[in-house]
Amino acid sequence: MARQIYLDSYGDAGVIVSLRLVNELAPSAERHRDIVASILAFDPSSLAAFRRQQIPGFVSLSMRLRGVIHHLLEEDLEAAAGVLNEMLAEHPAHPHLAKEDGRWRLHHHPADAQLVPMYVSICAEALARMIGEGLVDRFGRCEAKGCDILFFDTSKNGTRRFCSTTCQSRTKTAVFRQRQRASGRS
Repeated sequence: MARQIYLDSYGDAGVIVSLRLVNELAPSAERHRDIVASILAFDPSSLAAFRRQQIPGFVSLSMRLRGVIHHLLEEDLEAAAGVLNEMLAEHPAHPHLAKEDGRWRLHHHPADAQLVPMYVSICAEALARMIGEGLVDRFGRCEAKGCDILFFDTSKNGTRRFCSTTCQSRTKTAVFRQRQRASGRS
């Protein structure tokens, strides 16, 4: 029986937020406020609670998550688990059910958590769950030249190599053109 991928069509918020923070919120990035607001836009209550003074906390979270995902890509689960355990000890997950838009949803943070600690808990729990469910091999780095985007592969066969069809097409076109030049056809 094939492994069931936890992320479905709407995705896992913790994994999605983790990857967006890592991919979009580099310390050297400009417009941190706009980037964090864009990432939090999926959750109106988080966006409403977001304040400029929380930006350093999100940048710090981004850097820690970048380290975790780097460890995962290097298949160093011990190091990844160590960082995630530290994060969870600092901001423990306190699962609770909340009714939102008529649906019950399971949250992995204290109901009264401040925004940055809440996202530390959400992201750390989600990545820890991916380790626990044996889905680490689904994390990938785009293989397109000049692209370093990290992604979570939700494809059926788990062989995704690119972050988007744009990078895939660009790479395939470059390979095609290189073969054309090598064969003397331009």
